[in-house]
Amino acid sequence: MAFGRNRRVEPFEAVHWDAITQFTVGRMMRHTMRKSTRGEGAHAVRFRARRGGDTYMVPGVYIVPVDPALALAKGGFRLFEDEAARRLLCTVLPDGSDRYRVTDAAGQELGSVRRTPVTKRFSQHGLWLEQPGHPDIVAPRKWAKGGPMASLGRGAGHVAEHVVDGVLSAVFLGANETSGSGGSLKPLVWVLGVTDEEYGQVVLTFPHSTQSERWYFINQDSPLDKRLAFALAVVRESEIFRADQR
Repeated sequence: MAFGRNRRVEPFEAVHWDAITQFTVGRMMRHTMRKSTRGEGAHAVRFRARRGGDTYMVPGVYIVPVDPALALAKGGFRLFEDEAARRLLCTVLPDGSDRYRVTDAAGQELGSVRRTPVTKRFSQHGLWLEQPGHPDIVAPRKWAKGGPMASLGRGAGHVAEHVVDGVLSAVFLGANETSGSGGSLKPLVWVLGVTDEEYGQVVLTFPHSTQSERWYFINQDSPLDKRLAFALAVVRESEIFRADQR
């Protein structure tokens, strides 16, 4: 792993994909103000690691397009546990409608990433999840009775305090996912089960962030299959930010 001219960094200890609770999607390997020292690596789901006062984005799950000529959101992709693409984690394929089917290495159904129909965009954000045996996992635009703190408090479990704070600090600045200043991004909260006045458990959050750093946080105590969280984030990064085309 190299950053900048003639600078090398010792490899980080591998982390199993199911132990990842905070992740970003991309190629950037090191957080630094200077672009020349950030470094680029494989397109991957990456977790944060600290060393010598620096922050690194370490690859944990590798992203391989099904058709390299197409964007991931168009042609589908596979996620692998290793850079050599020998240990398949899951496959994510569009079915020609609003659905991305997610299957494990044996071809068994894990669930789906779904695109919200236009008619429902006023009530929930663009992508949501289906996981067999569980209620739909959606990111609603309106908070449950009692406001955002009540909604998060009922289902947050051990979601880190700063994640909740980040969500609340910029909650719903408007109807779109991006705000006007400095390319900042609005927070999203995916919850398990929604009724008219109550939301279920918080399973995935995308706190207030900037276009250069987009982090997703998984609630470790939730039943969400992390492979579905990775799949949703990769589709979203490809579809909204075109990150796989850079």
